[in-house]
Amino acid sequence: MKQYSRRSVGGFAKIVLENFVLTLRRILRRIEFESRLGIAQFLICARRLHSRLNLVMIAPMRSIKLITVYCLLMTGLAACNLPTAVPAATFTPAVTSTPTPTSTPAPTPKPPLGSNENPILLALPPSQFLDSTAVGNGQTLAGLLEEQTGYRVVAVAPTTYAELIESLRVGNAHIAALPPYAIVKAYQREAVKAAYASTQDGAASYGAQIVARKDRFTPFYDPTAKTNLADAPDALAQFSGKKGCWTEPDSASGYLVPLGILNWFKIPTEEGAFLQSHFSVVRAVRVGEICDFGGTYIDARTYPALKDEYPFIMDEVTIIWEVPPIIPYDGIFLSKTVPDDVSANLKRALDLIFATDDGKTLFDELLGFKGMILVEDIFYVEFTRVILASPANFINLVH
Repeated sequence: MKQYSRRSVGGFAKIVLENFVLTLRRILRRIEFESRLGIAQFLICARRLHSRLNLVMIAPMRSIKLITVYCLLMTGLAACNLPTAVPAATFTPAVTSTPTPTSTPAPTPKPPLGSNENPILLALPPSQFLDSTAVGNGQTLAGLLEEQTGYRVVAVAPTTYAELIESLRVGNAHIAALPPYAIVKAYQREAVKAAYASTQDGAASYGAQIVARKDRFTPFYDPTAKTNLADAPDALAQFSGKKGCWTEPDSASGYLVPLGILNWFKIPTEEGAFLQSHFSVVRAVRVGEICDFGGTYIDARTYPALKDEYPFIMDEVTIIWEVPPIIPYDGIFLSKTVPDDVSANLKRALDLIFATDDGKTLFDELLGFKGMILVEDIFYVEFTRVILASPANFINLVH
């Protein structure tokens, strides 16, 4: 093998290194814009260096080999500009204190209705002044209910029906007698459920009639069969745009129910005239100057003074349509808050009390009931619907 002198080797190495540095500078300019791709990028870069330099070690000298390899490795690593590992952020979970659940004390259960701690409240008819007789009768009825049911019953005295209805709604009263318009208001407020309806002459409700001159309008009522010949919208459509005569603004049969039916079926009429009495309405219809039709109780045409004044009034003024008996008398109601089993026991007790002579007298003196029958809520549905369709002013009607 050919031998080289130390000087020649040193000069040769110097030349090799100078060429190597120049070549690396050119490569560095080229890779300056390359992205940092980690180890994979370095390998690609190393291949480029190897092919560009194309170094061939013609002197098999260990020292030169080591120098050359060392320079290649260090320069290549610098040229490839390997990315520096960024220490990964260490996620330290926030230490939060786990709230210790506090036990909410359970609400104290309300004592059962009818117990000494939660008595059944029997409401007397509302009055601004306490009547000693009414209070005494109320206490008597409360005592009789206690005997029949075993419940604790206390009589209370509200001042207005508006107050009473609200008390029934929230359970601050449990038994009460209500008149017709208060019944509607109580159902509107979803405060009550039916128990008993009072009766007069054996009937728990009554009707009305709409009358007009026979020569001007077509009747849809058969007086012999005592039945209507057509439904209300068909029979009453002929009054569209006509003027009615009414009794008083708070009259059920003489105003609110007939007009409520017309309104319910969307039959428009002119503003009517209030004549204060039923026979005055019949007379005005007969004369035919003030109004075209009118509403009265059944049968207001038989009023003695009218027959004396107009002997043929029954033929001249005819019933166009008769309102079915949907107008109730007063009734006894229970609060909707009263459980069904308690309601059943109270109804049974009221019936047993009324069945006695003393009970009938008590009901008459306290509530004005001559008789009563058991009813359900459906008994009041039609009346409630018609009154709500009428121009009823509950501020004036329920006080």
